[in-house]
Amino acid sequence: RYMLPVASDRRTDWPSHPFAARDSLHEHDMWAVEGLTHRYPTKVLAELLSTCPQYCGHCTRMDLVGNSTPTVDKRRLSLKPVDRQSAILDYLREHPGVRDVVVSGGDVANLPWKHLESFLDRLLDIETIRDVRLATKALMGLPQHWLQDEIVEGMGRVAKRAAGQGVNLAIHTHINHVNSVTPAVAAAAAAMLDAGVRDVRNQGVLMRGVNDTPEALLDLCFAMQGEANILPYYFYMCDMIPNAEHWRTSVAQAQDLQTAIMGYLPGYATPRIICDVPMVGKRWVHQLSEYDRELGISYWTKNYRTSIEAEDPDALTRRYPFYDPIDTLPKAGQEWWRNMKSPERVRADGDEAAARSREASERQASSSADAGA
Repeated sequence: RYMLPVASDRRTDWPSHPFAARDSLHEHDMWAVEGLTHRYPTKVLAELLSTCPQYCGHCTRMDLVGNSTPTVDKRRLSLKPVDRQSAILDYLREHPGVRDVVVSGGDVANLPWKHLESFLDRLLDIETIRDVRLATKALMGLPQHWLQDEIVEGMGRVAKRAAGQGVNLAIHTHINHVNSVTPAVAAAAAAMLDAGVRDVRNQGVLMRGVNDTPEALLDLCFAMQGEANILPYYFYMCDMIPNAEHWRTSVAQAQDLQTAIMGYLPGYATPRIICDVPMVGKRWVHQLSEYDRELGISYWTKNYRTSIEAEDPDALTRRYPFYDPIDTLPKAGQEWWRNMKSPERVRADGDEAAARSREASERQASSSADAGA
């Protein structure tokens, strides 16, 4: 359901949100050097390649990952792989405040092992790096890759070195439904843990029609935790990319799901449902500062600057919007969006509506306090 681009699954009223973008999280804008997104103060994302064993329709890196098509021109990595990796490593040596590196792409499973091990060895030469996470959809989509002798033995060498240096080495995979937790996936996770990887964790995506019920999420988490020793970690709300509205959920539904799954799993294995807010970053779905449910606009704040906001004096006081799927809104909210003619008007009218909503809430709270007195 989330792999095959079936036209009948797509919405005809709102196939894409008006604010959808192929690089919705501005990861390319935050490249410190080609392929290295410096979005958080102490964490970076290293995109070593632009291919993957599977191409999910909801991929947040859809603007980079995969080849161009007759209708879509993709961004290209222009440097030779060895030059790109060297530039990434040079940047990390020059920025000792970075301690956590997510090694991804694309998918590291598509990188020849000798090249990946070489990069990881050079990464571990940098003493300030304390966490390394390998991001791979292939642990689910192509578990046979991680069961090859060359991979298992190589991961053993890297894991032994990381443990000896006190570096936390983990694998992050991407499983969205219990049907994907197969015996081969469990075997691949076991092989990585036996090789010395500290954790195998899952970062799924919350999607309508796939896993948007408490039962579906709990079934998946119990299977990962109990049958495959994969730690349920995050479920991201589907990002605001084109042609994804049929998958996306509202913040309100995500909040309800987070509440519904509490108490069934061990605390350390209870996943957090996350909204990855453009220009803000990962936020637990209950961390919003304001929420206009009629218009489907939530507002979020942050406590750090990204790499492109060093000169922005308002970065830490600004409210950043995120938008619910329009078809999930009440009738009045849907009509409001139909009447919007430009992004500028949406922002202006949305802020005005939010201000009215705030004032109404404050008046109600004041009246309740007076009545209580």
